[in-house]
Amino acid sequence: MTDRRVIRTNQALRAAFRKLAQQYRFRELTVQQLTDEANINRKTFYLHYDSIDDLADSFTAEIADQLLELLLREPANHDPLHHPGVWFDRLDAFFEEAPTFYTFILNSDEYSFLSRRVKYRVAAGLAASFETDYGLNTTDAKLAVTFLIDNSLTLFRLYITGQLDLSVAAFRERIVTLNLRGMQGFLAEVKG
Repeated sequence: MTDRRVIRTNQALRAAFRKLAQQYRFRELTVQQLTDEANINRKTFYLHYDSIDDLADSFTAEIADQLLELLLREPANHDPLHHPGVWFDRLDAFFEEAPTFYTFILNSDEYSFLSRRVKYRVAAGLAASFETDYGLNTTDAKLAVTFLIDNSLTLFRLYITGQLDLSVAAFRERIVTLNLRGMQGFLAEVKG
């Protein structure tokens, strides 16, 4: 069982990062700012994290784990080929229910490196499933899941930040088409 003081300190540091990340560029953040905000000393910070990057990465792991849990959730209709809208529906629910900070991390230009880390972790977590479900080799599974998750999260980013003037239904239709048919099928359907 983890000591309550350790839990409180970790919670304070994570809360400090959530607050300060929305006020400062990542490279402007200092351990001193974080520890002042968390009301702890610098030595205590280093008992929990090796660096600010290590603290930030704890959020990417948390977000990726939640996305993986959603995308791999049973029932078996998690299959994006036979039930093409299921990933969209689950990602849409994630962004509707996710803490504001998760949406910030996944959509912020300044913190886009964290968003990429989330995408890599999710793709790595999905690759084994695709190898099994579709009989793919490791390379092809990695290519397929990277394409799907990168496209899906990038398009959600455009939608959430108001860069796409589409209804949710139209956005869903386009993202499903892109994921299923690739760019050629998408362009043929949009122009047709």
